[in-house]
Amino acid sequence: DRMGLGEASFKVNRPTEIRPLMPNQVREGDSFSAGFSVMNRTDKPRTLKVNITASGDIKTGESASVEKTITLQPYKRESVFVPYHAALLPLDRAQEGGVISFSIAAGDDVDSDGLKHTIPVLKSRTIITSALYGTSVDDKLSENISIPKDIYTDVGDVSVTLSPSVIANLDGAFKYMESYPYTCWEQKLTRAVMAAQYHGLKPYLNVSTTWEDADKIPASTLESASAYQAPNGGMTYFTAKNEYVDPYLSAYTALGFSWLKKLGYDIPVDVSKNLEKYLMGFLRNDKAPSYYSKEMVASVRAVILSAYKDAGNIAVDDIIRLRGEEKSMSLFGKAQYMQAAEKFPQAVHIARETLDSVFSSGVESGGKFSFNDTHTSGFDRILATSLRDNCAVLSSFMDYPDQTIIKDKAFKLLRMITQSRGSKYYFENTQENMFCMNALLDYARVYESESPSLSILASYGDAPLGNARFSDVKDSPITLSKALEGQDAGQTKSLTLQKEGVGRFYYTARLRYADKTPPVLVNAGMDVHRQYSIKQDGKWVVAKTPLSLKRGDLVKVDLFLSLPTARNFVVVNDPLPGGLETVNLDLATTSQKDAGEALFDKDGGSYWYQHDDWRSFGFSRWSFYHKELRHDSARFYSDWLEAGNYHLSYMAQAIAAGDFAAPPTRAEEMYDVDIFGLGEKGDITVRESD
Repeated sequence: DRMGLGEASFKVNRPTEIRPLMPNQVREGDSFSAGFSVMNRTDKPRTLKVNITASGDIKTGESASVEKTITLQPYKRESVFVPYHAALLPLDRAQEGGVISFSIAAGDDVDSDGLKHTIPVLKSRTIITSALYGTSVDDKLSENISIPKDIYTDVGDVSVTLSPSVIANLDGAFKYMESYPYTCWEQKLTRAVMAAQYHGLKPYLNVSTTWEDADKIPASTLESASAYQAPNGGMTYFTAKNEYVDPYLSAYTALGFSWLKKLGYDIPVDVSKNLEKYLMGFLRNDKAPSYYSKEMVASVRAVILSAYKDAGNIAVDDIIRLRGEEKSMSLFGKAQYMQAAEKFPQAVHIARETLDSVFSSGVESGGKFSFNDTHTSGFDRILATSLRDNCAVLSSFMDYPDQTIIKDKAFKLLRMITQSRGSKYYFENTQENMFCMNALLDYARVYESESPSLSILASYGDAPLGNARFSDVKDSPITLSKALEGQDAGQTKSLTLQKEGVGRFYYTARLRYADKTPPVLVNAGMDVHRQYSIKQDGKWVVAKTPLSLKRGDLVKVDLFLSLPTARNFVVVNDPLPGGLETVNLDLATTSQKDAGEALFDKDGGSYWYQHDDWRSFGFSRWSFYHKELRHDSARFYSDWLEAGNYHLSYMAQAIAAGDFAAPPTRAEEMYDVDIFGLGEKGDITVRESD
C-alpha cells in the first residue's frame, strides 16, 4: 500500500522468426521430417541462409548438418524440412530412451535468429508381465523363474513383494458405520454386527480408528428388534405390519442373530422364537410375495438354512429338499446353501456339487479370483451386489471341510475384495460392509490367527535381493527387485524366500520383460482393440493400416475394452504415433469443433457391432471417469469396472510428416499388471499437405 502499482505492456517483433514444426516424440525406427518455419518480419524481400544441425539418436550416416537458402517476401513464411531416422538405441542406454537435439540458424546481413529444439526418442518395447502369488508359513520356499531367451535386456526386472497380511483398508468402513445416519432395521442390525466385530478386526485398523461405544450398540440394537417385528414373526424395514414383512430381511436378521450369538450377545427370546416360526414356514411352504421370483425364493431359503445351521433348527432333510433348486439360486444363495450343507456329513456331496457350481462362475488370474453372477432386476429387492456375493463365497470357503480343494483361491478372492474397495471410504452399501467384514473375520480366524514376528531373506539364484521384516499385520508391503542383465536371457533360476520367526507371509513374484518379437492381441484377463477412423464424404470410415494421412488431417481413435469379470484400478493407455497429437478440449485454444468430432459415429466395419452393450466414458461413477490427453499417449482410468464392454474415444491430428510406428494399446490393472490386454500395433504415414 506504500509502494504503488503500475502496469505497462509492449510488443517486440524480431526481423527474423523461427518456429519448430516437429513431432512431440518419435520412436526408434521412425522416419520423420524435421521442420522449421522461418518468417521475414520486415517490409522488404530477404534472402536467408538456413543451417540445421542435428545430433543425438539419429541413424548413422545421415547428414548431421544441412544448409539451405530461401527467399522470403515481406511478412511471409516458409517451412524448411530435413528427413531423419530415429536410431535404434544401444542396449546399454538408459531405459527411458534417448533424444535428438536440433540447432537452427537463419539470417542475412540485416538480422539473424537461432533456435535449439529437442525431441525425445522412445524405445519400442512391449512389456510383458508374468506373476506368481502365494502365501506360506514355511521356513523356506522356492519358485522357479524362467526368463525367455530372445528378449531385450535393457528393460525389465525380477521382483518380489512381501507382506504380513492381505487384509487392508478397513478403517473407512468402521468410521462410516460408526456415524451411519439411517435407522431402518437392516441398517441398524448391520451397524450392531459391525460394532460387535470391531474388536476382532482391531489389529488391522490404525491406532487413530476408535469406536468408543462399540460394546454398547449390539445390546441396545437387540433390545429394539421387537419394534420391527410384525405379528406374523417376519421383520420389516420400518413399520411392523404383516404387509410390510420382507422375507430376505427376515432371513438376514436370523443370520445377524447367529453372528451376534457367536460373539457372546444374548438374543431376545420372543423375537427369536417368532422369527424362527415365520422363516420355517417360508422354508418349507410355497408361500412367497408376488414380486419374488423362484430364483429369489430359492436364494432366501438358502440364507435361512445358513442362519440356522448351527442352532439345531434344521435337519439334513431340509438341505436335501432344496437340492436341485441351487441351480436357480444366485451366487449369494449358493454360498449360503453350501455353508449349510457343509454342517451335515450326509450332505457333503451336496456341498461339493454347489462348490463346483460356484467355481464354474469364477475367473482366476495369477493373483486374484472373482465370481460373476447375472441378477435379474428383482434381486435388487434382496439387496444383491456383486461384491456382497463374492464376500459370501469367501466365508463359505473358510468353512469348507476340505481346504485342499480351496487351496490358494481364498487369499486370491480376498485380494480381489480388498482391492475392489481400494481407497473408497467404505463398501458401497451396508450389505457389502456386513458380509465383507464377516468374510475378513472368517479369513483372519483361519489363516492369520498368529501375530507376525518374522524376517524374510529373498534371493534370486545366488544373488540376494534383500531382507524384509514384519512385526505387525499393519506393516506396509516391501518390494525387492533386480534389473535384468544380458546374462539373464534364457536362464532359469530360483527365487528363494527364507523365513525366520513366526507368522504367515504373502508374496508376489513378478517377471517383467520385453520380447524382441512381441505378441499381438494378448488377452491376459482383458480384451482391447483400437480403430482409427478418417472422414470421407462427411462420414467417419474405419481406416485400414498402414494408415495414410496428410498433415493437418483429423483422426478419430476408438478403443474397445471387454472384461470377463470385475477389474480394479484399470488404466487404458493408447500410445500416440509420433506424427499425431491429441486434440485436447481442456485447452482454451483447442478447436471445439475438432474435439467434438470424437462423439461416436460408427460405420459398418466398426468393432462396435461385436457387442450391443458398450458403456462409454462417464457412463457411471464406476466406469471410466478420468482421462489424460498427453503428448505421448491418451490414458483413461477407473477405480473399478464390472464385467462388460467399454468404449472410449478421442480425437487426434496429424502434425508432422513421416513414417511412424503405432504401438499397441495396453489395458491393465495398475496394481496387478499381469492382468492386462494388448491390442494391435500398426503403422502410420503422414505426408505434407497438398
